[in-house]
Amino acid sequence: MLQGTKATVLSFTSAEVMLFLLAFMKKPQKGVKVVVVGLSISLIFYLVTVIFVIGALSVDGVVTRTWPTLDLMRSFEIPGLVFERFESMLLTIWIMQLFATFVISFYAASLGLSQLFHINITPVMYALLPVMYVIGMTPKNLNGVFQFGDFISRLAVILFCLLPIPLLMISKIRKKRAKSSATP
Repeated sequence: MLQGTKATVLSFTSAEVMLFLLAFMKKPQKGVKVVVVGLSISLIFYLVTVIFVIGALSVDGVVTRTWPTLDLMRSFEIPGLVFERFESMLLTIWIMQLFATFVISFYAASLGLSQLFHINITPVMYALLPVMYVIGMTPKNLNGVFQFGDFISRLAVILFCLLPIPLLMISKIRKKRAKSSATP
């Protein structure tokens, strides 16, 4: 079961950006509900998609295909409708989702670097563009893209699941030290 999570972690790697946005909200306590609802919608959508794809293509059929969801959409057809090719609509939505994820992640990275180095955000954005281009052109084929996705998934687990625990412990220790040094 843990081996199966490796492929799905990549789908949820930008969830931490929601936490980043909470810092800029006027009422962040209301934002937590929105984050939970948004993640729940994504989770339900992915779960329903997996159930439909496995139900229609079987586990063996899913394992042998590169993009089983697109294969299922290609096989699904209702004659006489305005849209007879549902995979085009699915690809359009998927590209918009990828663009939205890219834009917010790019902004978060740019803002974080600009605040870290105390410089304006605009030059950081321009400096990140060639770096992102080189990273994007690194995989040479489809297998390289999948290996890169696995690497990003592992890195995301380390950065956003394992790293916050020691950081939280360090924060608690610093608060205790600050309280003990403040009281005479």
